Amino acid sequence: MTLPSIATRFAAVIIVLSCSGTAFAGQGSTAPSGSALYVNYCGSCHGPQAKGDGPMASAMKITPADLTTIAKRNSGKFPSDTVFRLIDGRNPAKGHGGAMPVWGDTFLRAQGGASPDVVRARIEALVRYLETIQQR
Repeated sequence: MTLPSIATRFAAVIIVLSCSGTAFAGQGSTAPSGSALYVNYCGSCHGPQAKGDGPMASAMKITPADLTTIAKRNSGKFPSDTVFRLIDGRNPAKGHGGAMPVWGDTFLRAQGGASPDVVRARIEALVRYLETIQQR
């Protein structure tokens, strides 16, 4: 691995970590906002409009997916279960020259540890948000 590659990956991690706490601040027991989670965890790679053109996209070996075309790529049906498993890490997605970050693990450790129910709620909120931005 080259030094520029290591530096790029380090920068991506710093961006994600610097944003990671803000999606949950002050939310208590209410369900997290899927759009806030998206901005904080996905936007740096997938972009503000989820088109795969985030600020980190050009530094990646594999271009991030256009998340607005998930349903279109699946015969017009949004595969909620598959998307859930991609986000939580059970169905690894290729990216960053390796697997996409395992957000299930990240959410589990967020803010000093979260219960599996909180992790599931966060991922479900992200999945619902992604479903709302689909091109049909």
